[in-house]
Amino acid sequence: MTGQAMAQQTQRPRLLVILGAGSTIHAGAPSTQEITDLVSKIQMEPIRTVVGYLRDQRSEAGFNFETVLASLEELDEFSLRKRVPNAWQRIGGHLSAFAELLPDFANSAGNKFLVARTQLVGRVRDFVIKRTVNASSAMLKKFLDQLRKQFDLTLVTLNYDDLIDRAGEWYDGFNPPSPPEHFGTFDFSGFPYKSANYPAVLLHLHGSVRFGFPPVRHPAIQAGEIVRRTAPLPGLGATLHPPEGIAQPSPIVAGEGKDRWMTRACIPFGYYYNAFVRTLHTCPRLLIAGYGAGDLHVNSWVEDHHKVHGFNKRMVLINNAPDLQTQHVPRALVFGGADGNFPPQNAEQIREIIAGLKSA
Repeated sequence: MTGQAMAQQTQRPRLLVILGAGSTIHAGAPSTQEITDLVSKIQMEPIRTVVGYLRDQRSEAGFNFETVLASLEELDEFSLRKRVPNAWQRIGGHLSAFAELLPDFANSAGNKFLVARTQLVGRVRDFVIKRTVNASSAMLKKFLDQLRKQFDLTLVTLNYDDLIDRAGEWYDGFNPPSPPEHFGTFDFSGFPYKSANYPAVLLHLHGSVRFGFPPVRHPAIQAGEIVRRTAPLPGLGATLHPPEGIAQPSPIVAGEGKDRWMTRACIPFGYYYNAFVRTLHTCPRLLIAGYGAGDLHVNSWVEDHHKVHGFNKRMVLINNAPDLQTQHVPRALVFGGADGNFPPQNAEQIREIIAGLKSA
């Protein structure tokens, strides 16, 4: 696309779209509950024991797979503190002073919790790929194409699948893939401007099945940097070779407290989060679909959106998410349905959505 063509297209109003797990269930992508069911059946230790304790403590419906990942991460930190009490400068925090007073957990040894967490992320990644590799993105593309006719889009997906990637041409900050490895590195210098002006921007805020680490033989200057491949990369290798330390960011950002990687892992998550917040502050039009309001770092800015834009704010909510309040929004359309009712197929409903968003 030429600079002139981009400038002409970006004269249109911009629409921010936030998509959660419910937005791709129609195409076969797993729900949070289905991933949790998968994790709960794993018999490998220490995952089995962690799931058992969580089930006893919180009941069957009181935790999900991200709670399991967060528990493994905390146990890894504790294990390291107990083995190396003076390691607090490496891992952060001050509990190392009390490590000798705390009991062992499941005969912990070495880095078994970190290994289990890494393996679990790999299992989740492979499960998502298996469920979506042959899925059609046609329904998504049909709806998004209708939005593209009226708006420039900044689409924030909280999902790991690549169905959105296949639903159009997007700018996601990564350079085109190059041989022989066929991956693209992140364009950190060009991203701030292009993410604000490109007519179709895609932000995988929590990672993607297409993200991975470069091969070990890659130049050291990019060691640990996340790259984007042309297609999903199954297998544990996609989550290996992160920077040294305790449970580190991976191409899939999962667990509780995901927001800390928005500030620690600049490429791409820090850049994505910055673009997300900037767009919220500059764009009064917001469409949220299939999102259960489970990420506080997203909720806090969504809730602040009406303060920034006041009467100019226009919002469309396509799911059942009672925690996302709409009473302060001058123009809010809410379309329910247990599956998020997304993407909408009814032509009259789509016209109502577009008209409501354009009224800003």
